[in-house]
Amino acid sequence: MKSAKTLLVLFLLIGLGACAGGRTRICSELAGPGWTRLAAPPTNADDLLALENLPGGPEVLWFTNGPDRAFACFYAQSLNNPSCGGTTGYEFERKDGRWGSRNLRSQVCPLENDT
Repeated sequence: MKSAKTLLVLFLLIGLGACAGGRTRICSELAGPGWTRLAAPPTNADDLLALENLPGGPEVLWFTNGPDRAFACFYAQSLNNPSCGGTTGYEFERKDGRWGSRNLRSQVCPLENDT
């Protein structure tokens, strides 16, 4: 019985790792070339998200492309197609010392009839 529990825990950890990896991959693709994932949100994350009236939290992945550009990615997984969802990213840019929302990007799965 102990080995069955150990095996179950191992499968859960592998599954969670695959989900996290997919989340990072999709957000990286949405951000585009030149963006680097941040290990933690920027210090002004709440202020940036407030520009678009967005919630914060640990589920937001943050990227940077130099000191004056930030990208917040909200990963969403589809219930019908777990490999694709309605992921949305917001790009922020600092000009003349002020941050502003610059660009909205989204990745949505095609409908079955669109394939």
